[in-house]
Amino acid sequence: MPPVRPSLTRARGSVGDQPVSFLERPGADPPVLLLHGWGASAATFTPLLEGMATPRRLLAPDLPGFGESPIGEGGWTTAAYADLILAWLDGLHVQRYSLLGHSYGGALAIRLSTGDYPPDRLLLCAPSGIRPEAAAPPSLRVRAYKWLTGAAGALPAGARSGFRTWLASRMGSADYRAASPELRPTLVAAVREDLSPLASRLTLPTLIVWGSNDLELPLRPHAERLHRLVPGSELVVFEGSGHFPFLDQRARFAAVADALMDAEL
Repeated sequence: MPPVRPSLTRARGSVGDQPVSFLERPGADPPVLLLHGWGASAATFTPLLEGMATPRRLLAPDLPGFGESPIGEGGWTTAAYADLILAWLDGLHVQRYSLLGHSYGGALAIRLSTGDYPPDRLLLCAPSGIRPEAAAPPSLRVRAYKWLTGAAGALPAGARSGFRTWLASRMGSADYRAASPELRPTLVAAVREDLSPLASRLTLPTLIVWGSNDLELPLRPHAERLHRLVPGSELVVFEGSGHFPFLDQRARFAAVADALMDAEL
């Protein structure tokens, strides 16, 4: 029979006036922190949280504006989210932790790992925030969107905002259209941000996991560049997986994560 794992629980805390909802699987400290991607939530990690064999405590928060954590005052950036996570961990009396970040959560993980209180090890699953060295020219759709957005400046002040909102609803990315108005500036900032200089400063044990069929952040060039940037990192490619290898190949991903999180450093 498979081993019985501790049950997941939903808990709620706060950092100042900001509520933070999170999933927790009881276990030994130091815990493993899991940070979800854009448009997702801690619940996305449920199969992984239930499937990992590590005896360690697992913590997966909903970032403000996602899942069951309200957006609060907004104005979020990767730096602001990282500060919130550190304050939240401090409130849980966590002094040492390991870190797994997926997509946008991977960008936050890079920030946390190069800050004042880094984790002891890092698993980056298709993180955003790493720009290719030679970006392809923008598509005609993107060029048209930028031109029309700029041209809106010639409209009367009362019509300007409404036109730009309409334009974004018709021509913006699916993520942009799905995002709440409060989160759209956060998404725009994330798309423009390049964390490559921070990634090159990573010194902790780092494992990079990527799906070979990732269409959101293709393996080439994103994964290959990140692998070159992070000294001593290891790149594991999940053949046939897309942007969510921990859902596409659950058992293998859990085994890879367990191996890193339970390794002696």
